[in-house]
Amino acid sequence: MHTFRSPIARVSSALSIGIATIALIATPALAHVEAEGSTADSGLTTVAFGFTHGCNNAPTTSIKVELPAGTTDVTAQSPDSWTATVTDTTIVWSGGSIPDATPGEFVATMRLIGAADETIYLPTVQGCAQGENLWIERTPDAEAENAAPRIHLSQAVAAPPTSVSPSTLNVTKTSAQEADAKVVHDSENSSIGAIVGGIVLLVIVAGGAILYLKNRRPAGS
Repeated sequence: MHTFRSPIARVSSALSIGIATIALIATPALAHVEAEGSTADSGLTTVAFGFTHGCNNAPTTSIKVELPAGTTDVTAQSPDSWTATVTDTTIVWSGGSIPDATPGEFVATMRLIGAADETIYLPTVQGCAQGENLWIERTPDAEAENAAPRIHLSQAVAAPPTSVSPSTLNVTKTSAQEADAKVVHDSENSSIGAIVGGIVLLVIVAGGAILYLKNRRPAGS
C-alpha cells in the first residue's frame, strides 16, 4: 500500500537527514583539544586549552602539554582540585576529574618564541580514567584525526637576552684574582729559589777553591 507524503513532510525529512549529516561531520572537530592564544606587548602569551569530552565516555583525569623548544616564563593556573606541574618541556595538570561530555579548560601563560602569525604547535595528551587521547600530530590540517592544538602568534616574540647573574660574575672575578695571585706567588717562589740556588753554588765553588789551594801548599809550610 502506497503511503502519501506531503511536500512538507518530505522537506522536513530531508532537513533532518541534512542536520544529522552535518552533526556527524562536525563531531570530529569538536572532539579535539583546542587551543586559543593571545600575546601581550610584554611577549607573554596566554593559552587556553579547551575540550568537551573524555575518552570513550571516561572522565578526563590529566592533561599533558609539550612545550616548544625555547619556551620560558611558564605559569600555569590550577583549577579547583587540580594541580599544575611545570618543567622545562611540559605542563601537566592532574589530580582532578572532568566527566565526559563536560567542558573543561586549562590556562597557562608562557613566552613562546616565533615570528608574527607563525603557527605554534602544542602536542597534548588527554589522560582519562580509562585510556587516553593523543592530540600530538603537527599537521596543517587542524581537523586531522590526531591534530595537535595550535595557536598563531599575533606578533613576533624574540628570546630574551642571556644575562649573567651577579653571583656568576663574582665567581669569575674571584677565580681570575686567585689565578693572578698564584702567578705572582709562583714568580716570587721562583726568584727566591734562584737566589738560594746561587748562594749554594757560590758556597760550593768557594769551598772547592779553598780545598784546592790548601792541597797545593808545600809540605811543612
